[in-house]
Amino acid sequence: MPENETLQTLPVLPIKNTVLFPYLFLPLSVGRPSSVAAIESALATEEKSFVVIAQRNEVQEKLTETDIYTIGTKAIAKKMARRDNQVELIAQGIERVVVVRVEQTEPFMKAVVRSLPLPDDSGPEVEALMRAVLDQATRALELTHPESPINMQQLVAEAANPLQWAYLLGSMMSLSVPKEQALLEAPTRLEAFRLLHGYLTHELQVLELRHQIASQAQSEMSKEQREYMLRQQMRAIQQELGEQSPEKAEVELLRQRLQEADIPDEVRKEAQRELARLERTPAAAPDYQLTRTYLELVLEFPWRKQTEDVLDLARARQVLDEDHYDLEEVKERILEH
Repeated sequence: MPENETLQTLPVLPIKNTVLFPYLFLPLSVGRPSSVAAIESALATEEKSFVVIAQRNEVQEKLTETDIYTIGTKAIAKKMARRDNQVELIAQGIERVVVVRVEQTEPFMKAVVRSLPLPDDSGPEVEALMRAVLDQATRALELTHPESPINMQQLVAEAANPLQWAYLLGSMMSLSVPKEQALLEAPTRLEAFRLLHGYLTHELQVLELRHQIASQAQSEMSKEQREYMLRQQMRAIQQELGEQSPEKAEVELLRQRLQEADIPDEVRKEAQRELARLERTPAAAPDYQLTRTYLELVLEFPWRKQTEDVLDLARARQVLDEDHYDLEEVKERILEH
């Protein structure tokens, strides 16, 4: 470590599920007693600064030095409010820091840290990657915010440092903590933009697929809605003209045939019940065709027709022999009955 490098001892605020980047603001809800104590210790100083570091294991509550990453972000509290046993605050990221050693873990974590300046490498490869990432980000934002797209060119122009908008993109992408941490720890701009390019490539593939699925679903829905509207309009026109819809005409014809049919009373009652159900069922429903076919079979069945029994076994045997070759055993069984 260089002799002129300044060390600071600051309270540490471990956070779950996200990473705070330099230049950015992060709203935090602090409820863990040790974390509340760390914030109170920071607010008691003139600078009101502390170190925000991501936890390696988000479910861990009692933390030691090995439970946090070694690189975090020095921050200051911009706004704060107390609610019950919690502290609500907005942390502003100032600079990257490296934990040299943890001095205490109780009643809150405190660590000695040194500054980790942002990389400033440049060159054609860095420039090419930056432009590629910018194009990817623009497309991703078009897919996620089609109504009010974010002006990426303006964000880049207003950024004090290329890594400022790189960190902003990283924070907007819902990355996992290890991926955000890798971006924060990137030793060069080239590495930072290479990571972002990889993250955005995957994100774009997912977004494009989601967009395609949504478009297909919308197209199918629009087709169904269009067909429904056309059917409704057709029914309205038929009513205006005093005409019946094909489905209603079909039900009326079946009702008339049922009234005229010579069928048993029990069968008629069941058929009338099914006819009433058919009248309530949309023509596009699968049950419509099943019920219609059932009623057709009921009406076509020869309920009261009788024929004279022919008891001439010799004649029956002759007919079977003429119509069916061989099958002697089957023929014998038929003649037995």
